[in-house]
Amino acid sequence: MADPSDTARKPIPWRVQGAVYGAAMFSNSSLHLYNVAVPLWTALLTKDPLIAGIVFGARHVMPMLFLIHSGAMMDRFGTRRVMLVFAGAAVLIPILYPTFPWIPALILLQMLGGLAVMTTWIGAQSLTGSLMHGDPVYTGRLTLATRIGTVFGPTIVGVVWDLAGPWWTFSFLSLWAILTLLCTFLVPVPPKSASTKQDLAPQPTTVRDVTPKLTDYLDAFRLIAIPAIGLVVVVTMLRHSGVAIQSNFYVFYLNNIGISGTMIGILFSVLGAIGGAGALSTGWLARHFSARRVLITAIALGVAAISITPLIGSSGFAMDVKPVAAVFDFLGIDIDWAPIAGVFGIYVLLLAAMSVRGATTGIAQSMEIALIAQSAGNAQGKGAGLRVTVGRVVAVIVPIIMGGVAKFFGLEASFYIVGGIIILILGYLAVRDFGAPEKSEN
Repeated sequence: MADPSDTARKPIPWRVQGAVYGAAMFSNSSLHLYNVAVPLWTALLTKDPLIAGIVFGARHVMPMLFLIHSGAMMDRFGTRRVMLVFAGAAVLIPILYPTFPWIPALILLQMLGGLAVMTTWIGAQSLTGSLMHGDPVYTGRLTLATRIGTVFGPTIVGVVWDLAGPWWTFSFLSLWAILTLLCTFLVPVPPKSASTKQDLAPQPTTVRDVTPKLTDYLDAFRLIAIPAIGLVVVVTMLRHSGVAIQSNFYVFYLNNIGISGTMIGILFSVLGAIGGAGALSTGWLARHFSARRVLITAIALGVAAISITPLIGSSGFAMDVKPVAAVFDFLGIDIDWAPIAGVFGIYVLLLAAMSVRGATTGIAQSMEIALIAQSAGNAQGKGAGLRVTVGRVVAVIVPIIMGGVAKFFGLEASFYIVGGIIILILGYLAVRDFGAPEKSEN
């Protein structure tokens, strides 16, 4: 008789793999597309850094409150069905940004768009378990797919912004979301005998089914009592504090010093590409060094790399763009270097800092996921949901705090103050002997 596990080991058809990878690529990279488009749009509507901080933080309010509940709805109604609803919303929301060019409308759209995009991304991750049995081969391919979207998407957004302006930029975001919807639609409905048969035979929906339940949240937050998970929760909040700086005031600042949307998009693409390379080194680092120290050090270096942005911007470092332009001309690549000719030296330093940040962020994120997986036991879903949720909490709070600091002390000083506080907290954690084991189990 065949081993029952053979079914799980059978190769997954590429039709299934392609649909899941596509849904993951377009949903995950949508987060990075918004990170370029929204700060540029906000800069046209307000110069007040506190208002800008509120706008940037608003995108994470509803994910912070409802991501755990969204996961519960996927369990109840089926991942594919819930993803289709939110992917459809993600198609409609971007085009409303330029339609209603007012700050109150922008804040509302940020909240709705944030929930739609994050829910589709969480759903894509869930499909690797329900359709692909959580096989590391397939999850690795999914991670690669998200990196491809991250490398190319932000640069395209920057180019569209520079060439065509807000309307076409947000129309492109809607088109990108259509691809998420299409890939989700192509995800096959599980057969009726499968454990996920709710996708074929949905039960009648009641108000109680779609109402958030306190028990789901309590079960997730009880995991913090596990030392390693408690450490991961704290450092995840600190890492996402750096992400909040990068996703909001980083673009705001670069736009102010004359870096074009296209060149900003390239910086984010470099972040994604180098992050993939950094993640590949996590296993080796975990085998040779303390998992806790690798995690804390990587986050500290990443935060430092983004916090020194004003120092780079005011350094006056100069480089002649002509040799670089000659290389591109030789390769037949036509690029207009005029917009950054005066700040090319600064831009090279920004690229170097973003490369450091990309590598260390890839290491830190992989280590967080590994420690959660080793410590959460049978509560893997709740552990992952908890990690994502605390990240959203920080994403709401830090932009508002940083906006307030910038309002009183200046935008440049806010990078140093907020980044310095994060690094000080990480330094305190580094000398504390708790949390993750000295060596990762894997």
